Amino acid sequence: MLRWLTLLGILFWFVAYWQGGRKVVSDIQKSAGVEDSRLDTYLMVSIVLSSVVVMGTGVLVTLGLVPLELPRRWVVVAGGWLLSVIGIVGMFYCRHYLGRFWTAETTLMDGHQVVDTGPYGVVRHPIYSFAIVMYVGVGIVFPVWWNLLLVLGIVGAYALKAQEEDGFLEEKLEGYREYKERVQYRIIPWVW
Repeated sequence: MLRWLTLLGILFWFVAYWQGGRKVVSDIQKSAGVEDSRLDTYLMVSIVLSSVVVMGTGVLVTLGLVPLELPRRWVVVAGGWLLSVIGIVGMFYCRHYLGRFWTAETTLMDGHQVVDTGPYGVVRHPIYSFAIVMYVGVGIVFPVWWNLLLVLGIVGAYALKAQEEDGFLEEKLEGYREYKERVQYRIIPWVW
């Protein structure tokens, strides 16, 4: 039952957050058209493709078509489900704080300014923090070896994306350098 609830949560996130995929596709297309954002484009594409495999594996596991390789203790699955829910809710919460400045690709909008309230007062890339929490939860709920490897890859891609975004914003967004001094952690509070 928790596996089905995890899949429903991911489906809700995909439809509501990414407009059924239209938003991420348009953001990737915009990023691909900018010469200095090649790494950003590759990272977004790798996150999307890895996500499709992870979620597809989740469907296959839930239908019993792919066997699990790790123990199926319900308390572990419940913990993974809880992490995925926290991640999904957290991403919506952070997106609310960004408002009209939210986009998947690294870019600046007209009138762009530093957002340093709410979760952005704790870490500079809290959406990535919560996305990582969600994917770790999904990896726990659907523990197949390739899912676990893909989740690790997604975590690495978000870490690189945050680093790339920091450099871009420091160079192009007024006040970002001072923001980096005030909010020292990129993704993990009090760690990194």
